[in-house]
Amino acid sequence: MKNVFILFSILISSLTFSQNVFWYDVMLEVDGKNASTVASLVDDFYSNHKKSSDVTVEFSSIPLKGPSEKATHIISIASNSSQSLADFRNSLKGENWDLYISKMSNYVKSSRASAGKSLITNGSKTNYPIGQAWVFKATNPKLPSMVEAFGKLIKSYNFDGFVGLGQIVHGTENGESVYIYGTYSNLNDAFNFGPQSKKESAAFAEFAEVFDAAAQYSKSFTRVLIKSY
Repeated sequence: MKNVFILFSILISSLTFSQNVFWYDVMLEVDGKNASTVASLVDDFYSNHKKSSDVTVEFSSIPLKGPSEKATHIISIASNSSQSLADFRNSLKGENWDLYISKMSNYVKSSRASAGKSLITNGSKTNYPIGQAWVFKATNPKLPSMVEAFGKLIKSYNFDGFVGLGQIVHGTENGESVYIYGTYSNLNDAFNFGPQSKKESAAFAEFAEVFDAAAQYSKSFTRVLIKSY
């Protein structure tokens, strides 16, 4: 994956700064004419569904993506506790849930779900509205070296928002199993993200060299937050 350095330069601590983030994503394909209706249905359900304080639910649009990605919206559920995330997912049942799913089925063309966990992050709890995911196919079982290289990168680079590397554990496709996810405060920051000095460029290059030997770039997409719960 010789172009990974270029991709990261254009777009997007040591291990002691890492934190576990467990997540469950639902990707939705919705026609533009039905987007506001779906947003209302999502808001009505998740605004009234009980959850623990360590679980977050975010509903976002996906305005930037490659042609193979059909999803237009994403519901992201996350927690630092795998048990809390599992408990919340298991709570999605009953009369209100069935009614919600029944209504959504009238407006959602297709959907899919995936789940995973972070392996290392910069520890930021900043809740920025724009997030980008880069997805990779692991070609070599070298996750420890990838995590170590990413740890060195985020230690030497001043990321303003959240950034982390992790695994897609459930719902993978075509060998996609590794991701990097970062957030931005606004679109201008997203446009201007990248190395700003020789030191930062060197850090990106060193990380890319390790990734080149272990993973193949697959795709990326960018989400914009509509509402969090």
